[in-house]
Amino acid sequence: MSRIFINYRRQDSEGYVGRLYDHLTELFERGDIFMDIEAIKPGQDFVETLENAVAQCDVFLAVIGPHWLDSADANGQRRLDLWNDFVRIELATALKHGKIVIPLLVGRAQMPNPDSLPDDIKLLARRNAFEISHNRFKADVERLAKSLKELVPVNTSFKEQRTDSALARKKATALRTLREELVKSTNSPLYQMRMENGYIPVLGEGNPDANLIFIGEAPGKAEVEQGRPFVGPSGDILAEMLREINLHREDVYVTNLLHDRPPEKRDPVPAEIEFYAPFLDRILDIIQPAVICTLGRFAMQYILKKLDLPEQRQTITQNHGKLIKTKMPYGEIHVVPLFHPAVVLYSATQKETLRQDFLKLKMYV
Repeated sequence: MSRIFINYRRQDSEGYVGRLYDHLTELFERGDIFMDIEAIKPGQDFVETLENAVAQCDVFLAVIGPHWLDSADANGQRRLDLWNDFVRIELATALKHGKIVIPLLVGRAQMPNPDSLPDDIKLLARRNAFEISHNRFKADVERLAKSLKELVPVNTSFKEQRTDSALARKKATALRTLREELVKSTNSPLYQMRMENGYIPVLGEGNPDANLIFIGEAPGKAEVEQGRPFVGPSGDILAEMLREINLHREDVYVTNLLHDRPPEKRDPVPAEIEFYAPFLDRILDIIQPAVICTLGRFAMQYILKKLDLPEQRQTITQNHGKLIKTKMPYGEIHVVPLFHPAVVLYSATQKETLRQDFLKLKMYV
């Protein structure tokens, strides 16, 4: 989803930014506009948190007021020179990632000279600025919004995007054909276990034209007995998290990296992943989701490696809740690593973490 990030210093331009936000929300969806980082929890890397937030935006608005350049802390040190200044960190990240950075001049402020800026934000001085005056505030913001609408892709919800019933039927047929192939896959490393126990292979379930797809690790005993993914306690938690963002199971598609149950509740082995991953790849090709949500480290590792993303070198503890923008053959997507819902069964304290990560998906709904 497109996002407009507003960067500002409270001591310098908070009054202007409040009015700016109110006017922009009349012209854009509130979810499109990102103004304040939510409270950063104790122990979190605040620099990484800020960088991740900025990395997801399309347009970065740097609000510069009359005291922006020389604002100082209680010790008289200029805030822009501090290594942990939020404004500087956000701005440096936007410039580093090549974001569209628009300086907004308020309160008759002037653009800073590059010699007056720290090295990591000197390029700001080369950006064409947009002035918002007190007397022409509404007219100026409307002119700004017109420019933003040309820069920011139009955002529509997946329910509005996915309206082609003929296409949905075509995808459903393709998924049924794929499931038939899975049932007949006698060369599967888990086929013998499937037959000995009367298990049913689990391809997936949900909306064949879904905007969001959730990928777990492997079906459990209850799943292969019913032929459905995520039933039982983990499924209850998944359904609860979906309700938090006003979705139901039938709105999304749910699948796994493996489509048969491994023995003894063990982790998937390379041979199993190698066999079942092509089925998952074909599911993605059929559904063409805009958001791939991985549940647990195995699904995360596979998707990040498949797409050759730099985050593949990081753990799920480092990646969970990130909105990672990338591309599939059919277009731009986001990958969102999430903890597996089962984590709540082993540690109730993780439920709030999972809930907060799921809330980030509301922007795609």
